[in-house]
Amino acid sequence: MKHKRAPFTLGFLVVIVFVILVSNRASSSTFLYKNYTLRYDRGWDILCDPYVVKKNDWVYKLFRQRGEIAHDDFPEFLRIFRRINPHIRDINRIRPGQQVLIPLKKLSRKKPLEELTEAVTIPFVTTSKPAETQKLHSAKYKVKNGDSISVLIAKRFGAFGTESYEQGIKLFRLYNPDVEDLDRIYSGQMVLIPDPTIQSRPQDLSFFAGLDSNTPETGAGSWARIHEAEPEFFVSATRGKHPNAPLDIIASALDAKLVNTGTYYLPRAGQEDFAIDLSTLPFLELTNGNRIFFPLDYDNQTAEIRMIQSFWDHANIVRTSPNDPVEKILRAIFGSEGKYVTKKRVSFSDHGVGVEVRGNWIIDTFADEGNTLRHHCITLIDSPRERTSPSIAHYLDQNNIIIKEILKDRVTIPQNVDEPQYKLILEDVIRIDTSDRRVFVDKLTTALGFHYTPNVDISFPYAGIQVQTVSNLLVKSEGLQFLIDFGELYGDSVTAIEKTGFNIIQLTKGDNFPAIIEKLISALGLPYSDSPAFLAASRPARHNTTLRIPGYIITGEGESKVLLSLVPLHDGLINFLADKGIKIVMIRSNEGYDLKPA
Repeated sequence: MKHKRAPFTLGFLVVIVFVILVSNRASSSTFLYKNYTLRYDRGWDILCDPYVVKKNDWVYKLFRQRGEIAHDDFPEFLRIFRRINPHIRDINRIRPGQQVLIPLKKLSRKKPLEELTEAVTIPFVTTSKPAETQKLHSAKYKVKNGDSISVLIAKRFGAFGTESYEQGIKLFRLYNPDVEDLDRIYSGQMVLIPDPTIQSRPQDLSFFAGLDSNTPETGAGSWARIHEAEPEFFVSATRGKHPNAPLDIIASALDAKLVNTGTYYLPRAGQEDFAIDLSTLPFLELTNGNRIFFPLDYDNQTAEIRMIQSFWDHANIVRTSPNDPVEKILRAIFGSEGKYVTKKRVSFSDHGVGVEVRGNWIIDTFADEGNTLRHHCITLIDSPRERTSPSIAHYLDQNNIIIKEILKDRVTIPQNVDEPQYKLILEDVIRIDTSDRRVFVDKLTTALGFHYTPNVDISFPYAGIQVQTVSNLLVKSEGLQFLIDFGELYGDSVTAIEKTGFNIIQLTKGDNFPAIIEKLISALGLPYSDSPAFLAASRPARHNTTLRIPGYIITGEGESKVLLSLVPLHDGLINFLADKGIKIVMIRSNEGYDLKPA
């Protein structure tokens, strides 16, 4: 039976928004209009915001910035997002340019499906004098040597990656349209730094929100309404009320859907549907279709358990309470036989860098219509200090390894895999090529803190006469002198020169570049180790990411460390090492030399 046409809900919503806004603004204000669209989802009309994904966007970030969604509603609206955006195969990997619908609000279902085709336009009242708003909520600033936009904004709006920080960056762009590249500002340049107090004035922010509208050019009409057929069995879902409860954390870790409210009706031939109260028998639905149930009262729920097992071939009943500690629930899910777990380690090589990732459990899923294998590495940690470096988490994500770390006291640590800002650190990396052996030695010893002078006149006694020659002088900070010989000195002359107080480092034509490096650092008395390994987190290697880099780690004065890498390094690895205070020297071959040690 069809419902009668009753556009009351949308009309009432628009009128209320309009009246409230108008009643709170001065007559000098102007209007901006925002187009929304409706989608039908399981008995509700969903007010949606059409959006084109930008670089560095991810779903939770979009919800926080644009969705009018209470924190308790997040699990439900995430499920709605999946259903109304069926073209998004993996919500953890949305890409720039993709068109999505962001669910904003559930509206009462009042119209038959075929009549719900209209878009919704809601007016926003804004200030008519944006220049005054900008002036009141910004300050002129003269850029100093060493400044960066990210640091200037973080000091005022909060740490990099937070919602407040992103708002500050957005405002900076709007205030400074002449700054085309935020990574390129210059000493003496005048910029406007936004005042964070504007965040508490939505009436002023509304103007800038209008300027930054990301509605697709094709208009709301291009977002066709697609009816999603009701399932064979009806799910009456309300919303998760405890987004930080153990099962919510585990659902995120397993990339699963948590169903823990409402009633599930299973059909029975010739009988009434069998009702399962999901508040007493919640379950997780994995991406492979398997379901994991958590009965609250196992001994008194045998009928429900039997019905579930007869209805689903891949139903797993876990005898633990949904409110137990996360660690206990996870161990109950996976069991001693490692159910659902494909492996406990995954490894790959990146231009010679050996990467090995170990966790408590590793789950494999497929993304991009089943063509891309993704490894979800789940690890239990004792403290936030044990978290994997964000640079390495992002680097691994690019290699289809997702780090998911869970505190044992039930608090999850979400990994931020937004594009890190590498450019300032990358400028400090020393790059030395191997096209010229003499230039190579010059740049390498200089990078190690020595003073190198080529073609120095040397005089020494030999066979009763004073002999003149030319060599290359290397001086250490405390005055110890070395001569670098590229094969010009031979025979007794080497012994004669050493008697005058010089130490000679002889490099032969047969020495490859690793051999040259080892001769130099050994003669100079620098402690080193080859093919060093680094742990990506402050915890034992058993459940950690290990990075093994072909090259040498050298310990200098004051325990300072220099890495001589014989292979190219990804920006994420460079950022990670720089954060540890390690000076990076990348040695690259321009003529196809094999730089790896034998």
